[in-house]
Amino acid sequence: MNDKTSIRFMNLRLPLKATVRHATASRKEGESLWVRANRGDVAGFGEGCPRDYVTGETLESCSQWLSQHLPEIETRCRSLDHLRAWHTEHAALVDQAPSAWCAVESALLDLFAREKGLSVETLLGQGSPVARYAYSAVLSDSKEWRFAFAVDNYLTRGLSDFKFKLSGDLQKDRDRLMRLTQLCAEHGVANPRVRLDANNLWPGRPEEAIEHLRRLDMPFFAIEEPVGAREVAGLSQVSLATECPVILDESLCSLNDLKLFDNAPGQFIANLKVSKVGGIFRGLELIEAIRARRWPIIVGAHVGETSLLTRAGFLFARAAGDSLLAHEGAFGSYLLEWDPAEPDLKFGRSGVIDLTQTFAEKTVQGLRIVPRETWDKGWGLSCCMPPTGNQAAERIQTYRAPDGYDIHYRLWGPESGDDVLVVLHGGMSHSGWQYPLAQALRGKSDLSVLAPDRRGCGLNAGKGELGTIGLVIQDVVEHLLHLKRSFKRIHLAGWCQGAQFASVAAARLQPRKILSSLVLMTPGFFWNDRFRSVIDIAEKTMFSLRSSFKAEPERHKAFVPIPMQATDFTFNREWLAFIHEDPLKTTKITMKSALIMDEMQEMSWSAILGVNLPILMILATGDRIVDNRKATEFLGPLIHRSPQNRLVTIDSAHAVQFEKTDELTETILSFIQSMASAPR
Repeated sequence: MNDKTSIRFMNLRLPLKATVRHATASRKEGESLWVRANRGDVAGFGEGCPRDYVTGETLESCSQWLSQHLPEIETRCRSLDHLRAWHTEHAALVDQAPSAWCAVESALLDLFAREKGLSVETLLGQGSPVARYAYSAVLSDSKEWRFAFAVDNYLTRGLSDFKFKLSGDLQKDRDRLMRLTQLCAEHGVANPRVRLDANNLWPGRPEEAIEHLRRLDMPFFAIEEPVGAREVAGLSQVSLATECPVILDESLCSLNDLKLFDNAPGQFIANLKVSKVGGIFRGLELIEAIRARRWPIIVGAHVGETSLLTRAGFLFARAAGDSLLAHEGAFGSYLLEWDPAEPDLKFGRSGVIDLTQTFAEKTVQGLRIVPRETWDKGWGLSCCMPPTGNQAAERIQTYRAPDGYDIHYRLWGPESGDDVLVVLHGGMSHSGWQYPLAQALRGKSDLSVLAPDRRGCGLNAGKGELGTIGLVIQDVVEHLLHLKRSFKRIHLAGWCQGAQFASVAAARLQPRKILSSLVLMTPGFFWNDRFRSVIDIAEKTMFSLRSSFKAEPERHKAFVPIPMQATDFTFNREWLAFIHEDPLKTTKITMKSALIMDEMQEMSWSAILGVNLPILMILATGDRIVDNRKATEFLGPLIHRSPQNRLVTIDSAHAVQFEKTDELTETILSFIQSMASAPR
């Protein structure tokens, strides 16, 4: 294989649907290191989950490690044998960043296996991944109502094996355990299997741990990490006093950790997490050594890990064989707001993922069937990374509105010249979503492209607060007047909701002949039935909750959710990842801003009919937001009013600038150039 291996990494901060708490940490988002290894047309993906309270790593420290060592890894790790050799020769380096190495190693294993048409298990001589994997329920230290809901959820799904996280508050722990018992009885589960997780609650104080455990008055079969990590004597003391095995998690990250317990009295269970132990090679070594000691094994998981590490955990479970006591993880989209890997590996009925049968999952596009042979290549997952633009090509600048508010905008190209295309973004997005179009336009023309952030959006202050309808319109109008000092011709474009603002601004400026043309990209004049229903349901739900809980939100507080999801814009995996990972998108607005948005749509209907400019309207065949039929019927007479006007339909989803960048670019340039050649 002569093609060079190229490895790229990024940090993923994946929002969680619920806050997960335990004694030493509280987490609202997952933190993963995401790696892609390419060679030719083949790509492999890997993941690591650095946790400072486990291995002392952070995303930042792992990124530094990768930046330093990836050039050598890319050059030397060209095959499975080379990968093993590098891992062995650089054991001390891997010790410094086990999660970072895990991400790289798992990506390269995926790549090498795909190149050979094998599963990672087969590549490593571990058999086939096709098996049944049964998972435990995990109960975090949460509020009583959320705890009861979680237990009901698990029991309804048929799970009866629980990992229960202690809080350290005796009465609270007793009450929650009693509640668990009551709910199990209510669901007809007589003997749930319960293990406790203390998350190092009593470092250096084994006597306190023992007293707390004795006073719980609830049977449990094991206790995880009751004292500080690697406190061998204290862990042994707890095991002997409670006559229960102690589960080693933070205390067992390497073979050297395992050896610490060789002469320790008591019973022990190993909890192995793929990322924590430094990846597949090290994990397999540990499993072999643990089985030789006849310890039971739990395959664990980090909160917030994606389906990729769930899939890697299958390999550990298979290698553990009859030593496997329990399996944690496989929460997927139960917990994650989005997962960059598909299919979404989450447990089903009775906590089982069954690959021996056809795997199926529900998606917004319907039921997805995953053929069994999918698991025969690499990890068997389809993964993605968000596209990255050339940030050096754009400049972020500010324009101060008359009321003193700073409007941030992105500029591609010269600050002055003949032509500039000003692009107004949609309701959830911001100016950065226009970078594919802007870069393509710059690559094929001398056109400058400018995209401002709307008031309360993107980089601007007061997220979710549009101000007033007068201000939000004035922002566009005054900015365009300001730009006229620098450019001969201004072409105003609006995408989705931005088309509403563009239409109103164009109508306001028409007497002053400021604009040369108007471009409407998948214009949001009329929402289709599906999206309109989503909006109505969201509004009714919000007002119902507000009434039920007697909430009185502040006037300037952004709490109204924008009822949109990434798949409303595109089904392209890379662009879905871009949207999910975008920290600047607007997801909540004030109640006043919601009124402004509704009013702006209605204002745009009369405004666009009065615009006497060359107009280009672009519709998308697969639009899940805009009603193309109504838009065509409403604006058809306007489009046919002048031979300069055009209506173009592109085979794309709503975010046409993502999916059909080149076609959109050619369409806009052709339109603008046709005006330059038209008789005056």
